[in-house]
Parts: sequence; C-alpha cells; structure tokens
Amino acid sequence: MKTLLLTLCLLACASTNARDLGASPLFKHYVGTWTASGELKGENSTLEIKEEWTGSADGENSFVVKGTRSINGDTQPFQWTISYNEGTDSYEATLTGAEGSQMVHFEGHVSEEKLTLELKTITGNGEGSITVHETLAGDAKDVIESKVTMTGDTGQTTLQGVIKHEKQKKP
Repeated sequence: MKTLLLTLCLLACASTNARDLGASPLFKHYVGTWTASGELKGENSTLEIKEEWTGSADGENSFVVKGTRSINGDTQPFQWTISYNEGTDSYEATLTGAEGSQMVHFEGHVSEEKLTLELKTITGNGEGSITVHETLAGDAKDVIESKVTMTGDTGQTTLQGVIKHEKQKKP
C-alpha cells in the first residue's frame, strides 16, 4: 500500500512538471516564420549572419526551429530541437547542421517572467563555451535579440555579437 501511494505521488509530481512548450509564455512567441541578421565580431574576424527559419511545437515537450543560416555568404540548413528536462528542471537544445551533421548539445534555462532563454555548451578542452542569450522585444514580442558569446580554451572571448530576429507578418 505504501509503495502504491508513493508511486501515485511520484506520478502526480511528474505530471505537474511536464511542459507544453508550444503553449509556454516564451515559446508561443517563437511560433511562425522569422528572418534574422547580425554580426559576430572577434579580434581578427567578423562573421555576417543571416537566417530564415520557422518555429513550431513538436509534441508536448519539444520545440523545433528549422531553417537556413548564411555565414559570410555560405548557406547551410540548421535545426534546433529544444526540450524540457524534468529531472534537472532545465532545458536542453540540440543544434544540428545539414543531414544531422555538426551536432552540438546545449543546456539552459527559461525565464517565463522575463521572456528570456539562455543556452550554453562547453567546447574545446572544457574551458571554452558558446552562450546564447535570447530576449523577446517589441510591443508584440515579434523581435528576438540573440546575444552570442564564444570563448576559447583559455576563457577569452573569441567572437561575440547580436543577431536580431524579426517575425514575418502574414500577408
């Protein structure tokens, strides 16, 4: 009987932690078609970024951003798959390139009050990282400002900048 009660309590707790990302206060604004542009600057280089993408819920616990990204004119497909991890109460995101190549795993947090998303991955020897901090802007929350910071193996900033995403209006 105690085991049954404990199991029921655990199931009740788990169901309250499930996240419908398509209905979340943050991700519901990501639904639709977007264009983006910006620059990432480093000491000796500048990367010009342009993107076209579509955001949509993929089931109850996943959100997908899929499109194309041009870096200095070289255009490649990309896909972000974002999910909520109940066990860690955090978000996980996988970024893939063409045909599932170049898979990079990020972890992060969402503030539903501030409408922000922060994702981070560790690179290189474990001292480098890529951090993406996104904030919704505009009265209609139809602009996403993505601050991207890349650091090298000694912790120095190698590239940083802002990519501005604008939701495309329906004709």
